[in-house]
Amino acid sequence: MASIRAKWTFCVIAVSVCFSPLSQDVSGQVVLITGGGGGVGRHLALNFARLRSRVVIWDINKDALKGTADELQAEGFYCHTYLVDIADREQVYEVAKKVKQEVGDVNILINNAGIVACRTLWDLTDKAIESTYAVNILSHYWTTRAFLPEMMNTNKGHIVTVGSVAGLIGTYGCTDYSATKFACAGFHEALYTELKTHGFDNIHLTLVCPYYINTGMFAGCKPRLLPMLEPKHVADSMVKSILKNEVNCTLPDSVRVFVPFKYLLPAKMCWEGMCRLMKGPQTMMGFRGRGKATAG
Repeated sequence: MASIRAKWTFCVIAVSVCFSPLSQDVSGQVVLITGGGGGVGRHLALNFARLRSRVVIWDINKDALKGTADELQAEGFYCHTYLVDIADREQVYEVAKKVKQEVGDVNILINNAGIVACRTLWDLTDKAIESTYAVNILSHYWTTRAFLPEMMNTNKGHIVTVGSVAGLIGTYGCTDYSATKFACAGFHEALYTELKTHGFDNIHLTLVCPYYINTGMFAGCKPRLLPMLEPKHVADSMVKSILKNEVNCTLPDSVRVFVPFKYLLPAKMCWEGMCRLMKGPQTMMGFRGRGKATAG
């Protein structure tokens, strides 16, 4: 009996070792983070600098860029900073060329920047809708198209798409934001399929879907069941997923339990649960935000 138990234990350990992803070494790799001037982006920059990566941060805010650079410098690290409006396709392509010339080919691309308006559809302006799409999803096409060719040439790289739980479950006051984050999930899954189909097995993709993050992006929101996530925790979790080449990173883990019910239960029952149990609309009604943000 003891012998059987010992063999069973060995098998379990062997299987877990075989299927547990190993952390990769990112020292010396060029990591580009959009929206790196604050919030999650700044913590990501610090984390990768501590891992001895060559950090490149893009942001639309000059002061925010300096703030991140100063924090890294305080720890003895250096980062390359670029002032970029990622909603401007030509500007993205132009600055991408500069990065390749001045720093080198990008090994890990983290599409982190995002904005939210949080208005009902009838209160959204045309400009707000266009801006949300330009930053939250269209920019992913421009940055990925700018840096993917070099990854394909070497069959090596990593693309990180920062989505949201609001991209898994439609959220009150977020017809624009939720739609762009749903698009992020579709972009991630389709690109993953295309790369694998054509043999680019060493270009990894990670989709990150966090709950509300306490960065000021969702200031005024009052979640009922789950507390807001802290940006450092989100950044730490993202880095762990990236190092393990995980395809999906949903935060917190408990959300993974609830999301499947959306597909298993009748739509009306799900709506009642969102309204009565989780009080989804009430959560967002206190939103005051900050207009633009650099977190997912």
